[in-house]
Amino acid sequence: MNADERELARSLATLDRRGFLRATGLAAAAGLLPAGCGGAPDALAPPPGLALSVLSPRTYATFRAASEAILGPHARVAVAAGGVDLAARADARLAVTPAFAGLVQQALLALEFGVPPLVPKWRPFTGLAPEAREAVLARLATARWDLSRALFQGVRSFTWLAWYASPESHAAIHYPPPYGDANARIADAMTYDVER
Repeated sequence: MNADERELARSLATLDRRGFLRATGLAAAAGLLPAGCGGAPDALAPPPGLALSVLSPRTYATFRAASEAILGPHARVAVAAGGVDLAARADARLAVTPAFAGLVQQALLALEFGVPPLVPKWRPFTGLAPEAREAVLARLATARWDLSRALFQGVRSFTWLAWYASPESHAAIHYPPPYGDANARIADAMTYDVER
């Protein structure tokens, strides 16, 4: 298990131990949380023909919206250009790591449908404007509630796991050749200003 997987497991274990994910799942199933009108926006929906193994169309859309909000500008350009489908990568990853599958699915439902005080929003996450999604995640990252912070950490860890495991991401994150572009050199990663 690599460092990202360990962080993900730690965050999800915190949520699971507290029963937060189970409670959120039950509340969503009982209709106690706002479900919004209809499904997730078409722009975030799985592409036609994609067969999901673990994620539902709604959690696919939620992961896609969250990952686009978490990634930096270079990654966003790669995702927007259609070269990297992180939600499809995440689904494939979950299919081979069943220990995470149920908890990640529940965490995404909690992010999508959760409301204050644990998730700082009233509308479904996928129904928010991109700037509002970024603001929700930023508030989760610094929330007073450790459950809210753990929810953010779990989603962020899984985003980075999917991003760095994606071969298509290598050029966007400037891996040295043969995986990335010719402008990235290993030597550049080994030099830094010690005076900073």
